[in-house]
Amino acid sequence: MLYKYADGLRQRIEDSGVTAPSTAVTYYALQIIVNTVTIAGCALLIGFITGEFWRAALAIVSFGVIRYLSGGYHLKAGYLCIIVSTLLLSILPHLSFPIVVIKIMTIISVISFALFAPSNYDKYARMPKRYYPLLKIVSTGLVASNFVILSDVLAMTYIIQAVLLPLGKERRKT
Repeated sequence: MLYKYADGLRQRIEDSGVTAPSTAVTYYALQIIVNTVTIAGCALLIGFITGEFWRAALAIVSFGVIRYLSGGYHLKAGYLCIIVSTLLLSILPHLSFPIVVIKIMTIISVISFALFAPSNYDKYARMPKRYYPLLKIVSTGLVASNFVILSDVLAMTYIIQAVLLPLGKERRKT
């Protein structure tokens, strides 16, 4: 169904006199939008129902930003991404940790980001490689800011991403 919609959208773009991307490219873009909206919508709904809406929103935004800056492992199927991401982003707001655990998670995350970020970026983004050192600095600095903020939600989203970074490196073609 989504492919049919992508083809129709591509055709309408062409009919308006603009050069349209291929149906496959349009389909891929629509998949990303549907996945993102589904994950965010489900996690926010669960957060709202359980009284953790704002912590769920923080988890969604922080994970999205840090993924954008650092790359990482991608699941092979969109439905798996929706299931796993929704579960993680719905559970995280309900967990809390003492300050010492937050600091330990942040230390581990900073080390992982310093070593592995950006990871798997060449497959999923169109950022020139000359910006990779900047992505490493910015993503590592963002994670390190949690030493001041001391947020358990941020610590958890960063540690999850810290685990995903080396997985993305293993799949990278050298």
